[in-house]
Amino acid sequence: MITDKDLKYLRRCIELAKVALEKGDQPFGSVLVSASGDLLAEDHNHVAGGDHTQHPEFNLTYLCKKQTRLFKHS
Repeated sequence: MITDKDLKYLRRCIELAKVALEKGDQPFGSVLVSASGDLLAEDHNHVAGGDHTQHPEFNLTYLCKKQTRLFKHS
């Protein structure tokens, strides 16, 4: 079931997508939210410059990996 908090973050993704569109990018936005519901980071598409790897979900995953070291190999 979608909660009010979920809707808040989904709306923020739409706002970020609009920002991307206004900057000439494809309209995609992403947020990274903790298990407790705190907004940790947000981003929008940055592919208009020609680097098609600059999707927000990739950037947020990289940020999470870099800052928390969640993906350590043993």
